[in-house]
Amino acid sequence: MRVTQLDIARFAKVSQATVSRVLSGDDRVEVAIRDRVLDVIRLHNYQPDVRARSLRLRRTGLIGLVLKRPFGGLSDDPFFAALTAGIMDFLCGKPYHLCVDVVTDEASQEGIYDEMLRTRRVDGLILVEPEASDERITLLQRDKFPFVLIGNPKNDDIYSVDNDNVHAGEIATRHLIEQGFKRVAMIGGPEHVTVSDDRIEGYRRAVVKEGLEPIICHSKFGFEPARHSAVDLLATKRPEAIVVLDDFMACGVVLAARQLNYRVPEQLGLVAFNDSSLCNLLDGGLTSVSLGIEHIVQAAVCKLLQVIEDEEASDVLVRQIIPCELMVRGSSQRAMAVAR
Repeated sequence: MRVTQLDIARFAKVSQATVSRVLSGDDRVEVAIRDRVLDVIRLHNYQPDVRARSLRLRRTGLIGLVLKRPFGGLSDDPFFAALTAGIMDFLCGKPYHLCVDVVTDEASQEGIYDEMLRTRRVDGLILVEPEASDERITLLQRDKFPFVLIGNPKNDDIYSVDNDNVHAGEIATRHLIEQGFKRVAMIGGPEHVTVSDDRIEGYRRAVVKEGLEPIICHSKFGFEPARHSAVDLLATKRPEAIVVLDDFMACGVVLAARQLNYRVPEQLGLVAFNDSSLCNLLDGGLTSVSLGIEHIVQAAVCKLLQVIEDEEASDVLVRQIIPCELMVRGSSQRAMAVAR
């Protein structure tokens, strides 16, 4: 005989509403009660009836994630691997699944969001890489569609989870300066993408504070665009160190340095962001700012499920900041490299 949600509530000695909140990832449930409910769910191998729930609540049971990259632009990118894996891990055992779309340009991005809103084929959206003037946000707000942003919304009324990326850019740059690098450049992402703009602002604050000249280069996302940008930057501006928007792009910078016979870190210091597994591929390791991506993803998805389940969501924290930490490795330690 199939175990129902009501059975789980009776076995765990809680209300059916509590079981529903546990399944949706609501962190307002006390830890001891949540663990007891989850133990009962595992013991009885309970699987929510997604179809019945969807019909009852007029929901699809799907969470949408739309990624904007050129064709092939997601290959080997550890950030999006961590992002999608983190969302799927969090949704495991809950009555929701992840629906991923990839768009290549502005026109296709506008079309996919318009189609999602018209058909209501997802119950809510996780947005990433917001832009300074983001039509997606305007569209979703106008339609009162549930969404949570991973990034800086520049708007106190939008549910979001983020790092203090200005601070992250500042500590990354300050570390290189403290290591003795004086001519420090930054390779950011495309202009008007807020995560890049914020890290560039932090970089700028650090170099200006030391009386140094800001050297800023904008690049498209990805390994190859960053490599091309680094070749041009090293050939023309000849920086002693570079702050790079993320680890994947930093790998492109490393290849450019090798092509131009720059030794890292003796002749070129490097610091990036995300603290991904790619940091271990460089001899001595790549210094990177750990952003707590796992915690960001969990907080964002939990917040979105709360918004979906409770349209008022009056007690949901609107903006949540996850702490970041500089993880120092060989790519930025010039003094140690010279000593060897």
